[in-house]
Amino acid sequence: MRTIFPSLPLLILLLLSLAANGQEEQKRLAILNTEDNGEPSLEFTDLTYLTDRLREIAVKMLPNDRYSVMSVQSIIDKMGSKENARKMCKEAQCMAEIGRKISAAYVGQARLGRFGGSLTISMELYNSGSGVLIGSFTGQSKNVSGLLKVLNREAPQMFGNMPGVVYVPEAEPAPAPVQAPVAPAPTPVQEDVVPKFEKPVKTSFWVGVGLEVLGAAIIYAGYTKNKDMLEALDKYKAGDKSDYYYDNAWKDARDSQGSRNTLYVVGSVLLISGAGVHIWF
Repeated sequence: MRTIFPSLPLLILLLLSLAANGQEEQKRLAILNTEDNGEPSLEFTDLTYLTDRLREIAVKMLPNDRYSVMSVQSIIDKMGSKENARKMCKEAQCMAEIGRKISAAYVGQARLGRFGGSLTISMELYNSGSGVLIGSFTGQSKNVSGLLKVLNREAPQMFGNMPGVVYVPEAEPAPAPVQAPVAPAPTPVQEDVVPKFEKPVKTSFWVGVGLEVLGAAIIYAGYTKNKDMLEALDKYKAGDKSDYYYDNAWKDARDSQGSRNTLYVVGSVLLISGAGVHIWF
């Protein structure tokens, strides 16, 4: 028992020393409020969101056993008040000096500006003790959403420059494999296929139809003259020989009979000619 008790206080002191060294190894990182150097200035809520996003990335990137990210309230407490904190962040000429004032081993801040009609963002990260620039990035976009994309892309690589931090960039998705063009299937060859053609209508067909229609029309005209002849005969039979119209009625009947016969002959010839065209051609 005498050999154990003297070593017990030494063991306790050793554990306390290791715990103290562990606490000393944990470095504090301060992310100051994002400032807008351009006119007109962006909304305060937009600037605050960008700052919060930087702190969130730092917490995910930095190992907890070596680094701690200072909260907004702890930074304000170190600077004395919220108004004093805003004034110091806005008028900061040397961020490393601010980092030393608030007992932060590392300090960083993002600033916005304007260039060529676009919004710009620049971020710098310093070692507060030595004033050495650890990392930085710049970017531009037409809107705040585009600046956020720049921050999400560049901030992890910047924090990866801090001692003991391993930055592994996300692998880009592999391009989709290019499929070789598929040749179209050959069209099967059909043998002994005789093309079918519609038989064109000959001109002689329409000539025959025209002759038949014309012949029928002339025969109908002859039928009309036959009716006129019969009416004239009826007048002649019923008339008085001494009457003036007696001789005229006979003349009309005879003329109508001649016209009828002529029309019948001509119409019949045309009908027969049309039929002959269909037969011979």
